[in-house]
Amino acid sequence: MSALRRTIGPLTLLLASAASAAAQDSVLPARELDPLARLNVATRYSVEVMLDSAKMLGLPTRVLESTALEGIAKRADGRRIVTQVRLVFRSLRDARAALGLSASTDELTAAAGALRVGITNAELSYLARTRHEKQLTVPLVVLADLVTRGVPRDTASQTIFQLWQRGAADDDFLGLWRGVERDIVSGTAPGVALLNRAREIPTRGSPPAAPPAAPGARPERSENPNL
Repeated sequence: MSALRRTIGPLTLLLASAASAAAQDSVLPARELDPLARLNVATRYSVEVMLDSAKMLGLPTRVLESTALEGIAKRADGRRIVTQVRLVFRSLRDARAALGLSASTDELTAAAGALRVGITNAELSYLARTRHEKQLTVPLVVLADLVTRGVPRDTASQTIFQLWQRGAADDDFLGLWRGVERDIVSGTAPGVALLNRAREIPTRGSPPAAPPAAPGARPERSENPNL
């Protein structure tokens, strides 16, 4: 009985908190229920055009909204917010072209993040061609984070692709990420930390194939300022 009480107690508190939050939401002013209301008219119009375009293309919109809200939280000006939301929109559109229509929302979001740190469309297409029904989300998230932590782009991409070819699972990639993070904090150079940790992951598949074409190329940028 005591164990049952310990289980029910926290659940009751959680439900009570949810009910209280819902009650507060019902009396919040419209401005608080619509965070984008904090944007000026011109900025909001531009953001909503991109949200509508994303919906029409079947792209995830949550990351676009989050980008706008992050700009609001940082008190960025409207032009800066629109620029950042447009960058995310274009990266999502390019991710869709590289991964194909079967890509999930999480995969598109992760691939778009990888594009924004310098991974190329060709590299994403390579992963898509070799996926064999495996999910790309975790490898791409780890890849993008490694680059943001200072691992050279080429080192990060080639290492992740080789591990992918060798049959590394999501747990392998997450363990790699945690190990590299600890090593960097301890003072190891980011690229060296990655290569050292990658050697610890056992091979579970065929030997790595040739790397994707033009691994050092920069992502293609559209010269058209419009959507």
